Amino acid sequence: MMEYIFETEHLRVRKFKMEDAGCLYKNHLEEEVKKWIPNESYADMEETWEAIQFYMDCVDNRHLPYVLAVELKETGELIGDTGVNKVEGNANEVEIGYGICKRHSGKGYATELLKAMTEFITGTFEINILYGRVIHGNIASVKVLEKNGYQFVKEEFGAEDDPYGNGMLIYKKEC
Repeated sequence: MMEYIFETEHLRVRKFKMEDAGCLYKNHLEEEVKKWIPNESYADMEETWEAIQFYMDCVDNRHLPYVLAVELKETGELIGDTGVNKVEGNANEVEIGYGICKRHSGKGYATELLKAMTEFITGTFEINILYGRVIHGNIASVKVLEKNGYQFVKEEFGAEDDPYGNGMLIYKKEC
């Protein structure tokens, strides 16, 4: 029996399991993921298994980074992931991330997921400030953040997760 951490209208969110490795690896090889979240692709299956083990340990021990698997309710298929990680030096602030594989994008799932994950994280970890960081040009992700009440605060240059040097757009939500 799979334990779900939370559900939305179309999605179920749960802890990763080792059987997710093939699908997670494949999802993170997609061109859109490599383009917009370049540091999130896995080198090989071994690295994917290590990442899943790490994510599972973090969830079991209730500490950050807190990364979860996202499946489509209708089919049980792993279609994405979401997570938060701490912002250096600020115990009550996190950076939130999310991704839905290409064949399921454009259906509102990322917006639905971000809303639920924001509520879950603020309630579970007593976090009240969340940030979303988006590579300049990722209009779809900007729309997801804005629909969920995240507000643009600044542009950041020179970040290690900005391989193109075009800048990162920083969004913030206070709960």
